[in-house]
Amino acid sequence: MSAKTHKRLCKAKSSRTGKPCKKAPINGGTVCDRHGGRAPQVKKAAENRIKEYVAQMVDPDRVLQEVARLAFSDIRQAFDEKGALKDKHDWPDELAAAVSSTKSRRVNLDAADGHTDLVTELKVWDKPKNLETLCKHLGLLTERVEVTLKDELENRIKSGRDRIARAKHGNGQPRA
Repeated sequence: MSAKTHKRLCKAKSSRTGKPCKKAPINGGTVCDRHGGRAPQVKKAAENRIKEYVAQMVDPDRVLQEVARLAFSDIRQAFDEKGALKDKHDWPDELAAAVSSTKSRRVNLDAADGHTDLVTELKVWDKPKNLETLCKHLGLLTERVEVTLKDELENRIKSGRDRIARAKHGNGQPRA
């Protein structure tokens, strides 16, 4: 059974022939660029439709749960008691979500034995980055920027402020 792909088409019809336009509409819109898709109000409505769609699809609580799943994943769940890799269909959902890709290949690990072994490489999503994201969200981690000024820069800023103050008071002398 093959999946049919539905191609969206412009809703406009030709004024000459009455046949429907065969061009694709602008993203989020119903008409192509030739049938009003360039108009600012049409672009704005299309942009709003996309924003509404994304807002409905992306739930902040679910995003936070996914970040937590990745942050607290445990790669040991991929292996059985003997240290052999379990079939990926037997992995718990938390582990499956944490694995970004798998790559299997046959290699000869021991040249003396004369046979090839199956080696599977697991790549997991960036756990430290997800822990950092989670900690920032929970307020457990704040970034701090430390700025130190050199004396010369401080003096230049002070003299600039003094010039501004003299100019405001019109007497050419800084206020006491």
